[in-house]
Amino acid sequence: MNYTIEKVDSRKTRKEFIMLPFGINKNDPHWVPPLLMNVRQLMDKKHPFHEHADVEFYIARDSGGKVVGRISACVNRTHNEYHNEKTGFFGFLECENDSELAGLLLSTAENYVKAAGMESIRGPFNLSTNEECGLLVEGFNTDPRLMMTHNPKWLGGLVEQAGYSKLMDLLAYWLDGDSDKFEKLFRIAAMVEKRGEWKVRGINLKDLSNDMRKIMDVYNECWGENWGFVPMSSREFAAMVDELKMLVIPELTPIVELNGEVVAFGVALPDANIAFKKGKGRAIPSILALKVPPFKVNIDRVRVLLMGVKKEYRNKGLEALVIDRIIRNSKKMGMGRGELSWILENNREMRAILEKQMNADLYKRYRIYNKEFK
Repeated sequence: MNYTIEKVDSRKTRKEFIMLPFGINKNDPHWVPPLLMNVRQLMDKKHPFHEHADVEFYIARDSGGKVVGRISACVNRTHNEYHNEKTGFFGFLECENDSELAGLLLSTAENYVKAAGMESIRGPFNLSTNEECGLLVEGFNTDPRLMMTHNPKWLGGLVEQAGYSKLMDLLAYWLDGDSDKFEKLFRIAAMVEKRGEWKVRGINLKDLSNDMRKIMDVYNECWGENWGFVPMSSREFAAMVDELKMLVIPELTPIVELNGEVVAFGVALPDANIAFKKGKGRAIPSILALKVPPFKVNIDRVRVLLMGVKKEYRNKGLEALVIDRIIRNSKKMGMGRGELSWILENNREMRAILEKQMNADLYKRYRIYNKEFK
């Protein structure tokens, strides 16, 4: 079939780009629509991500004019400067099950980053590791959790047919509320707390930006040497806080201090995807389902999406202390199960904690693909 590629350069094509996944995934009971308002904001050139990156969005039409695919192409200058690379990125990949179509979309992104002097391309990233990323390759039988992706089973095969290979897997673990699983972790946390040198408190909602900045300072130190890490600009950070603030619960965001210094933290959020699914991606119905009776849905799980301990305070049981707080408080709120994600597959230290101390189940795997240009 003949396909044509169009750049997204109007309100019409932007809407077509954003709405395409609703058609591609309409028969998948586990697909959860994104909050459309957030996608529009991320695509908007006024979003702070675009201050340090060049991005184009594309759609593909069939011979009848129907939109059948989409993709983004990106050159993230901050990433390349931080890692001393010449790497481009693709993202937002959606298409019908057609290798010719997928190849055309991917080659469009490749040509864009090649023209900017890039030597390879990787993805998917929507638009960086600070947003949704990875292609689901294992764990299709459950809904994705907050800020995690979901795609048809065959999409990874189409990417591989286009000459891409695995670069890194991102892992998601599942924990239920069975306290017997956590005996070892609870014992470690109790011993740490008994020493009395650490202060554990919830995040301060009245001073959210300041507390989040302290958390991000620890996060940047912990993750700065990890694969794919990209530091946020101050404006990106502010945008992230604004996006997440309605979901933050102090009891699920423990901060560990020593003499007033933040040395460890954890961030767990209610799985708002339950509300977003009911709201079908629309802002007002989703917020009603999230917050307002009688429309409010029962959210019975969380996603632990950030955790960190400063290097000099590791191996002192602070990881157990943070997770202990999240588990106990989430159970009190009726959310005594959830996902811990994502974890780099080569993060052996964290995987050991999850698998050996917490008996967590590895239940989803997301893949980042790469292609080197010859």
